[in-house]
Amino acid sequence: MCESGHESSTVGAGAFQIAGSISYDEIAARLGRGHYFDFSGFPRQRWSTLPFARGRYWLEPVRPDIHLTGCDFEYLGEERIVGRWRPSLFVGVLTGGEHSGFIGGRSVAGQRIGIPTLFGVGDEVEITSGQRRGQICRMTGFHVGAAFLHGLAEESGCHGRGLAHLLADGLSFREIEHSAALRILLCQLADNPYHGALGRLYAESRILSALVELEQVLCDAQGGSIPDLSRSHRDHAEQARLLLDAQLADPPSIPDLARTVGLNETALRRSFKRAFGTTIIDYLRDRRLEIARMLVRQRSLSVASIAYRVGFSSPANFATAYRRRFGCPPSQDF
Repeated sequence: MCESGHESSTVGAGAFQIAGSISYDEIAARLGRGHYFDFSGFPRQRWSTLPFARGRYWLEPVRPDIHLTGCDFEYLGEERIVGRWRPSLFVGVLTGGEHSGFIGGRSVAGQRIGIPTLFGVGDEVEITSGQRRGQICRMTGFHVGAAFLHGLAEESGCHGRGLAHLLADGLSFREIEHSAALRILLCQLADNPYHGALGRLYAESRILSALVELEQVLCDAQGGSIPDLSRSHRDHAEQARLLLDAQLADPPSIPDLARTVGLNETALRRSFKRAFGTTIIDYLRDRRLEIARMLVRQRSLSVASIAYRVGFSSPANFATAYRRRFGCPPSQDF
């Protein structure tokens, strides 16, 4: 389990960290006009000057067009803020809570702890916040500018084209299920054990290694190692996943789920497997265990209460599944 452990002592020149109450105006002022987000092109919004979250948000340059970033905060309200996302790639991992919002009108909500997520934007698009009051978001990752990716593709020939292709699609939103190496690198980035110059060097090495790994994953997908999936079927699979996430303790049956999203059972099972690299049943089990581990580590509920809350039929079955997944029983997972 990766934890978000970025500390202010690792921050170098050109970096910033906002702690305490956070407003969109403050983020916009720190970012200026040369980074990845822009809130300045819209009429001044009523809520932009007020704190939207409490906690920490940081951005730190690794190279001129690569930035380490992350957040660890709680949203204070549900007001929507509109801005622009410039052409770039974001790769990150959720370490707690959930992320939500809209990019180019498309929902980019996610709740899967420890699963690498990427957003690729080839043309400047509108972004809209989509949080709820009390929502927690802990995430660590990195931004890469479009110029770096295009330059990489030009210098590397066929190697490097997978990353640049993400921007050619206009907007890409993916969860990378198939790469344990990418997941480990992002968790190491979140768990940076060093500070100062050594911490920045460690972060740079993980980010560059993650880009190499991601390029290989994307090339494998384009070469047919990972089956392709139409936009329509991927959207159906994402809708099914969101329905499962919303009803973990009492999920719909697969026939009911298929009827709701508008596919037959066979098509839904196939689309889900291709989109997320796992079956619906395995996803449901893994997602229950991910949520359960968060609750176990909060130490506010009994193991039995957690078992029933996430949908297990008995604490004994829960403890067995937990041990198989995480290597220790819930009572010993600190």
